[in-house]
Amino acid sequence: MLIDIQTASPPYKVAQSIAKEELKKRMGEQPAVSRMIDMAAHYSGIDYRYVVVPDADPDAGEKFFTDGKSFLRPDTGARMALYEYWSKQLTKEAVNKVFSANDFSGKEIERLITISCTGFFAPGLDYHLINEFGIPPSVKRTNIGFMGCAASLIGVNSVLEAMNSTNGKNLNTLLVSVELCSLHLQTEPSRDNILANTVFADGCGAALFSKSEKAKLIPASTDSVLFENTACAMGWKIGNFGFEMMLSSDIPKMILESAAPKLIEILKAKNLSPEKIKFWALHPGGRAILDSLQQGLKLDEDKMTPSRNVLKNFGNMSSASILFVLKEIIENSKIKKDDYCCAVAFGPGLTMEVAIFKGA
Repeated sequence: MLIDIQTASPPYKVAQSIAKEELKKRMGEQPAVSRMIDMAAHYSGIDYRYVVVPDADPDAGEKFFTDGKSFLRPDTGARMALYEYWSKQLTKEAVNKVFSANDFSGKEIERLITISCTGFFAPGLDYHLINEFGIPPSVKRTNIGFMGCAASLIGVNSVLEAMNSTNGKNLNTLLVSVELCSLHLQTEPSRDNILANTVFADGCGAALFSKSEKAKLIPASTDSVLFENTACAMGWKIGNFGFEMMLSSDIPKMILESAAPKLIEILKAKNLSPEKIKFWALHPGGRAILDSLQQGLKLDEDKMTPSRNVLKNFGNMSSASILFVLKEIIENSKIKKDDYCCAVAFGPGLTMEVAIFKGA
């Protein structure tokens, strides 16, 4: 059962109106590129984002992508060093929040799931959290990496499988997702880079699963779909200067024409339909993605509010985003017993992950 979700955001908050002007400077200030940046920012559905790079703070003494005289292109090693520092800080904050809010301690955790696709180090976040919170060293661990925006729902699938394997026994599970997309700023003036630079952001979410009277949602089922011949639609490559993103402009169309009909099929197989889903947690990948899901599923605007709010105030934080949306639903909705909540996110491939919850 999902008891609670708590989140942590980096200290640097940047308005989209400021970010787009900075991007113009860093991407060459060519008129055509500037127009593309203006358009991407305008249609992003984002007002603010949080990032770990101090470049977002005009008063920061030391910045990451500039030395004050010229723009820098940090290598992958430098970016991973900053990833290790901030991923530890943000996961510590989010987990501390979820433990404190629910009178829980690390020694009670029996399963630990860590998720990220924006950085690597070893021993990793699982090792860090075990030591930081006194989680038993015998804890069962799962690390989900490089599976993009859908990774947290793959984590929910792991939670559900673990719970189903315990024959009704309790299994206290901590799921933690952290993504630091800002570390991978790419300034080559390509369409992919412009889209990535105007939507992605940083954030962390920690979800606590356990049998409890405080439970808000019960994971009921999960489904995975890989759409054929979509390898070039979305993906990451590790380059010498950070991770390089592939992001097709056809993704909203693919979601409308392929993903939404497939999701309706999945629901129908469970004797459900979009009309029977009370709450929707849709990955806020960008306004066009949410618009395609709304159109394809024929959802009223009120069903879109949690996802649009997260997009507006935080941007696309890759895998952490869906936890922010679920938190928004839990905190601002009256979830009744047996109400359905459907969470949907997309990953490299193109892949779609679906998790259906019921009110506790």
